[in-house]
Amino acid sequence: MYSGKYQYSIEEKGRVFVPVKFRRGLSPEAEDTFVVTKGFDGCLVVYALDQWREFSKKLKALPLGNEKARRLVRWFSGNAEVVKLDSQGRIKIPQHLLGFASLDNEATIIGVLDRIEIWHPDKYSEKEEEFDPSTIGDLEGLEL
Repeated sequence: MYSGKYQYSIEEKGRVFVPVKFRRGLSPEAEDTFVVTKGFDGCLVVYALDQWREFSKKLKALPLGNEKARRLVRWFSGNAEVVKLDSQGRIKIPQHLLGFASLDNEATIIGVLDRIEIWHPDKYSEKEEEFDPSTIGDLEGLEL
């Protein structure tokens, strides 16, 4: 499980460090490999390979006859890129994904339970400022 917030530079070739805390938590099944894809709200989502496999099962279970479900599957899987940790603990993010998330020099990396999100620092700050947890109320029956 991932948690915490980190700031890292994005190198010229699109490489960014994966926080040590996140790398230490990788299971052997992940094989030092991640899957990076488009996320919601303009961020990128990163799954360890084994977690991506579990997420993929959920995507496959969506009803093929439902247009919104098909679009969601395309959104995640059509943009997914497999990336391997290098010897320095970095992953290389493909240019099309860097462009989607408006990432250039800096990134805010946050742990979100079963996934990692990579944000442009300004966009993440905006999202944090917009959020007021007291306004959530009931999330489809889940009381916080």
